[in-house]
Amino acid sequence: MNAKPSLPIRPAVPDDAFAGPLAKVREGAPIVMVLGGAGTGKTTFLHALRRHGGGRQAFLAPTGVAALQLGGQTIHSFFGLPPRLVDPDQVKPRSPKRTLMKKLERLVIDEVSMVRADVLDAVDRCLRIARGDPAPFGGVQVVLVGDFLQLPPVVPQTEREILGHLGYEGPFAFDARVLREVEPARLPFLQVHRQTDSYFVSHLASLRSGRYVHEAVAAINEASFGEHRPGRIPVVLAPTNMRVDAYNQRGLSALADDGRVYEGKSEGEFDLANDRLPVPETLVLKVGARVMTVRNDPEKQWVNGSVGTITGLAHDRAYVRLDGAGLVEIERTSWERIRYDWDETTGKVAAKVVGTYTQLPLVPAWAVTVHKAQGLTLDDVRIDFDSGAFAAGQAYVALSRARSLEGLSLVRPLRTSDIRIDRRVAAFTAAFEAAALS
Repeated sequence: MNAKPSLPIRPAVPDDAFAGPLAKVREGAPIVMVLGGAGTGKTTFLHALRRHGGGRQAFLAPTGVAALQLGGQTIHSFFGLPPRLVDPDQVKPRSPKRTLMKKLERLVIDEVSMVRADVLDAVDRCLRIARGDPAPFGGVQVVLVGDFLQLPPVVPQTEREILGHLGYEGPFAFDARVLREVEPARLPFLQVHRQTDSYFVSHLASLRSGRYVHEAVAAINEASFGEHRPGRIPVVLAPTNMRVDAYNQRGLSALADDGRVYEGKSEGEFDLANDRLPVPETLVLKVGARVMTVRNDPEKQWVNGSVGTITGLAHDRAYVRLDGAGLVEIERTSWERIRYDWDETTGKVAAKVVGTYTQLPLVPAWAVTVHKAQGLTLDDVRIDFDSGAFAAGQAYVALSRARSLEGLSLVRPLRTSDIRIDRRVAAFTAAFEAAALS
């Protein structure tokens, strides 16, 4: 039953589209900031940089799940930082990592919008001390990738006050002290690849920047408020786990099938009790269930975010009919937790696997949280903001998952109050893009 889809998975943006940005990185600017809205190819750029960027680079992310998807390590794990607010002046590099830090030539940090200013300064201090080099980041080139107008770092009010006492104007990475010392090279990604409808793209851009919001909200409501297009089952995006769980429980309970339970297995440094897992440790699936894949298939039969319906279940696999495609057989897969080390033999940075988590790469997909949908492209999306979006950029992230207006519907009309924009972030992004294009 290992059938290929009848329709091919849409190809990612080709590597040659990034020849210019890759060349810019290779020019060696101390800090390179790669910023762009949803669907502009940032993830594909990261893959191209990994393939073509040499053997002395490391890829980090602010959260465990983001690091797993990136195939890298968390910032806190790499530098041994505590999982709390840090005073960069008190940070010392971990001794076992000093050799690696001395040999490192490039550090790539993804999802930079979720990296706090104090964390970036702690990274800077660790590298300066370990390398004995007073230059920013100890002379290591740092590439920061993301979109500050998407999901922000989680910073409680008490921590915001402490950051203020430490001299920070705000919690964002661009507020870091190290960025006052050196002007980053700017690489704006402005071409949207996810959507092709210029009308939809322009309104999403308005919602991202906070300009012409009333007009964009009215246009999207006119096109999308009401029932979803017939013959398609959309993925509902909602802000909270509670609302998403209710959708998925209701969908699962409505199925007569007894279902199967799939237990995840961990080995090595993978803490099931405390780690945020890409798929639940106990996964309940039934024939007829709506599911989403959360890994790319090496054979390219599906990608992270492909949606379909379960047609059969076996003890170690599931058979899924992908929407708009064919029947595929999905087996257990493993996520690898890596730790970067220096390999003296090869003279390269080595990614050592220190733990694995094995489970079916499927999650229920009647609904998904906006946070977990970040980075995905979906053909059919229904937005349920319930009482409203609660984080800056959340509405933009949700709406921009849709490939087209035809595949987007709203449970309730969008409100201008749903479009939460941090004015400092909007001003920084506008200045970044204007300076890069001047």
